[in-house]
Amino acid sequence: MDIKAIWSEAVKNEYLSFGVVTVCFVCLLILFANILRRKIPIFRRSLMPSAVIAGILGLIIKEVVLAITKVYGLNGGEGINIFNTATLNGIVYHMLPVAFIALCLREKDDYASEFGKTEAKKNRVSATKSGALIISSYLLQGLIGIAVTFILGKFFMPDLNKATGIMLALGYGQGPQQANATGYIWDMAGHMSAWGINGARNFGLTIAALGFIWASIPGIILVNIVAKKKGITVKRNEFQKSSEVSSHTIEGPDEVPLSESIDKFSLQVCMVGGVYILTIGFILCLEFLFRASGIKFLIDLIPTFWGFAFMLAALFALGVKVILRRLVRTGVMHRKYPNSYMMNRISGAAFDLSITAALILVSVTTLGTLWIPVLIMTTVGGLLTMLHLRLLCYHIYKGYKEEAFLAFYGMETGTIANGMILLREIDNGFKTPAGDDLVLGSSAAIILGLPLLLLIAQAPRPGNLWWVALVILAYFLILLTYMLKDLIFRKKAKTESAEKDT
Repeated sequence: MDIKAIWSEAVKNEYLSFGVVTVCFVCLLILFANILRRKIPIFRRSLMPSAVIAGILGLIIKEVVLAITKVYGLNGGEGINIFNTATLNGIVYHMLPVAFIALCLREKDDYASEFGKTEAKKNRVSATKSGALIISSYLLQGLIGIAVTFILGKFFMPDLNKATGIMLALGYGQGPQQANATGYIWDMAGHMSAWGINGARNFGLTIAALGFIWASIPGIILVNIVAKKKGITVKRNEFQKSSEVSSHTIEGPDEVPLSESIDKFSLQVCMVGGVYILTIGFILCLEFLFRASGIKFLIDLIPTFWGFAFMLAALFALGVKVILRRLVRTGVMHRKYPNSYMMNRISGAAFDLSITAALILVSVTTLGTLWIPVLIMTTVGGLLTMLHLRLLCYHIYKGYKEEAFLAFYGMETGTIANGMILLREIDNGFKTPAGDDLVLGSSAAIILGLPLLLLIAQAPRPGNLWWVALVILAYFLILLTYMLKDLIFRKKAKTESAEKDT
């Protein structure tokens, strides 16, 4: 049996589109991972989301098939990747803006303010402080990563770009999608050319994959410690029943009916797609203008705009939502088109697909000696992130410090889903405000962290690292002072009072 000849004939089949097959394979992996998580206790107890389990399974399958097909000399001796890499990159890249657009288009309360003035002010302050905690953790991870890669690059790995340590903040703090986006910018600029094509993307995605492990395994240990301290019995073997979805949730007053000339869910998808095409068109116009200007600085910014398309997409979505609100209030439009429940489902699906695809993209073999900085950074970063959040959460969140600590730890090493999973283990009914703080803080963190992401994109350029590191350190100290200002000024007031008494 000539395996090479059989494979050559098979790939010529015009009905096989490996892009479509890859998408279907990703979906199948998520379904299979969900079954594993429901039926096998070890997976259920791992606290890993199904998308993460699916991504790890896909990565193992990909690497095993590559190794076997290399032995048989298929594909010129390079082996066969059963996943279409371009399709996986497309899923990771495009699903992130889609998820953010859906989140920004959703409406919570009848096109009106959700809180009164007093309540809104109180929540805004809480969100700002939670956002500061999130960004300070990113900054700390960035500083840790820079320190590790600077030492390795200075003394042991001279070809290593010393700025790559910033990837720790992206892979851990923001997840695989943002690590992939920033890695794309760096690869386009050739900042890790010594380590092969897509070196930065692979580097960041590997950090994100290890971040999920840190969110899950130490997360289980922390949950058990907190549960024992609070006298809570953790029952992970029990299946949780889904909450009832009311008809009002999916067909609120003055909203479009579920079935009309067009399905209501189709409308939600089309709105998201419409906003995304506006975003793409805007970036294309910018690229045309920047290239026409001939200014090198502007031309160098083009990959940055493409890499951070999700931010522009979120801004366009917020603008569209404002316009829709105005049209309803003025009577020009008589129905409310965005539906929060359906938009949440779109964003959830987009995140699940992108997380799974991002983990499959990791290349275990081509990472080579980069495993050394990855393992050192993720270990030191995981421990110091845990300590940082432990100290600050116990000071900021009075009355529910353990719940807040677990929630923010899960998010700062994995994603917000990991944070919610850890929180649910000891706060099953979300009776504490920790879940709200996590969500509201994430929204505030987008604004607080926007300049930082633009800064990170330029960090690997020659001569930029020293001042980027100083800016990161200064920002970290400012946020730390803001979060601890009551403690600092209280101590100062006590000292002054004591001096007066003497």
